[in-house]
Amino acid sequence: MDVHKILIQAIGEKWRLLPEDMGKAIVRHYGINVPAGERVTSFEEAQRAASDQGYPLVIKALVPELIHKSDRDAVRVGIENETTLLKTTRELWKLFPNTPLLVEQMVKPGVELITGLMNDEHFGPCLMIGTGGVFTEVFQDVDFLMIPADRHDFLRVLTGLKGYKLLTGFRGKPPYDIGNVVDALRSFAQFGVEAAGYYETVDINPLVVNESGAKALDVKIVLKPLFAPATLDSPLPPTHYLHHFFAPESVVIIGASSAPTKPGNVVIRNILANGYEGKLYLVNPKGGDILGLPVHPSVDSLPEGIDLAIIIIPAKETPQALREVASKGIKHVVLSAGGFAEVDEYGAQIQQELTNIIQDKKIHVLGPNTSGHISTPHKFTSSFFPLGKIRQGKVSYIAQTGNFATHTMKYILTGEGFGVSRVFGLGNKIDIEESQALQFLGDDPETNAIVMYLESIKYPRRFLKVAGEVTRRKPVVMLKGGSTEAGKHAAVAHTAAMASEDSLVDGMLRQAGIVRIWDYTHLILAGKVLSMVSLPKGNRVSFLAPSGAMLVVLSDLCTRLGLSVPDLEQETLRRIQEISPPYIRMRNPVDIWASVSVKGIEFAYREGMEAVLKDPNIDAVIPILMLTRETGMPNFDFIVDLMKKYPEKPILASFSGDKRCIDECREFLEPRGVPTFFEVEQPFEALSILVRCAKVMNRSK
Repeated sequence: MDVHKILIQAIGEKWRLLPEDMGKAIVRHYGINVPAGERVTSFEEAQRAASDQGYPLVIKALVPELIHKSDRDAVRVGIENETTLLKTTRELWKLFPNTPLLVEQMVKPGVELITGLMNDEHFGPCLMIGTGGVFTEVFQDVDFLMIPADRHDFLRVLTGLKGYKLLTGFRGKPPYDIGNVVDALRSFAQFGVEAAGYYETVDINPLVVNESGAKALDVKIVLKPLFAPATLDSPLPPTHYLHHFFAPESVVIIGASSAPTKPGNVVIRNILANGYEGKLYLVNPKGGDILGLPVHPSVDSLPEGIDLAIIIIPAKETPQALREVASKGIKHVVLSAGGFAEVDEYGAQIQQELTNIIQDKKIHVLGPNTSGHISTPHKFTSSFFPLGKIRQGKVSYIAQTGNFATHTMKYILTGEGFGVSRVFGLGNKIDIEESQALQFLGDDPETNAIVMYLESIKYPRRFLKVAGEVTRRKPVVMLKGGSTEAGKHAAVAHTAAMASEDSLVDGMLRQAGIVRIWDYTHLILAGKVLSMVSLPKGNRVSFLAPSGAMLVVLSDLCTRLGLSVPDLEQETLRRIQEISPPYIRMRNPVDIWASVSVKGIEFAYREGMEAVLKDPNIDAVIPILMLTRETGMPNFDFIVDLMKKYPEKPILASFSGDKRCIDECREFLEPRGVPTFFEVEQPFEALSILVRCAKVMNRSK
């Protein structure tokens, strides 16, 4: 079968919807089972078809361009004999004169799935997989894959559906061969890639799974008005030049200012505060000196061979400055000003002018509308917010927001105990975008984990490829802004109706191995735990709390977060019972209050924590420390000692009690590598992020 010839001919004849029997012939050509069927135009032909196939039958009117046949009573099921066959064909031809009918074998019931294809202009060809029936209509139990994809991706999506249990032998029904389902989905995806230029959407609804395998009962192929090749690849350009942004040997600030409150002054003070060891040049038409550094009156007066320029002047003046630095041979530029496409049409025109200059001069730009970047291994930043000395760490950030390298970074430096390695402030991304940034950090020996905030993904297929490789080596966590349904597609088919931009992003992030978070504060939470503790081997947690209410509520929270609170081994139970009064029955989670009241806070928590850390059923431990002067303040060295003794089992601490005592404990533990959290829910939320990171990093190769 020449599928391409069939589809191009149909488009040429202005067909919007391919007839169902043709659609089924195409997917059968790709290895997907369909019911035996025949197109008929007379009762005699229907009789012969029925004789060939055997009863019971399904009969459908092949009404041109009819998307939903059941809405027009164009589908009849359960045709058991010739009498009913005659009655049904007469009724359908009365409703739809001169319309061919499709006479098909009726398929034995099973589990109904739905699968579909769409060719999104931004994401390219994507496959939807879901459970059918009410799961599709009401619960929207579906997921998306960018295709092509590997077998692991299909299996991950299928097993991740809420309705997956229906395939595994639910309520006494036999389990079905999942391999057959995966094979059918992969065959469908192959068609989706090879024919991407021809269709807008394709639905198989339902794909019935029973003892004999998976079979497509209904196939709708909605064609494009014109053939248009899909973009299946967006190669990543080289990223080695980013070294000049993060380890520049010389830097010039265009727009340096002597006014302490101006960004052009703050950026100088930040660079000096971090002990930058390269050469620093300043440009301002007034000349003179600023903060003890000589000022050049123009770009032209600068020496040759400068690595990096920071242009921090008003938007309308930026294009000319960019031309000047490019003419000076400076190939790497940070554009700090705002007022471009994010503001109005005039700003968009200036931004386009900048893009033209970049392409013409073959230079590389971060921004515009960026708050800068940070590179603590090289004691450098281009941030214009008063940060001062930036603490070094092993986690790097990519942020499409001006506030991260500014006031959020300030909070981390003053309110948290961890530092950062690199920070990309992407801004409007007219040149450097998230895929390049992620590739650079994935290869960066100074970066152990990556946390991202994005509002858009410029090249999804490029990003998927890069992220899929990086996430096998390093944890990557992302907060994606703009997760609304505003981008929903026209609902000509189930697949299109459910393919909002965010659902495609969500599927892509899972496919790439990126752990998605939903709260802005979790950008900080993730950075903290990824900085301080190792990834756990599993999701099994023990926690110790001085309150029965906390035990109950936090156990519920664990369930919601995908954490397990398992039973402890008998030896562990014996030990925690030994340190507690006999009137309390010990278990996991551990009610530590009684032991504290008898043995004291340090003894109770030390012995209780060590007991559960030793337990092979436990992967991480969360002590909720009860701290007041009146009940005694322990020596917190024991927590640090336990952390070092059991490095493969993360310890995350929270508190209850006197805020002043909590602050003292926090100030002791965090510099020694134990992450702490004011709110008792937060360590569980942080642990769930670690667990998800560990799971995706251990996925099949």
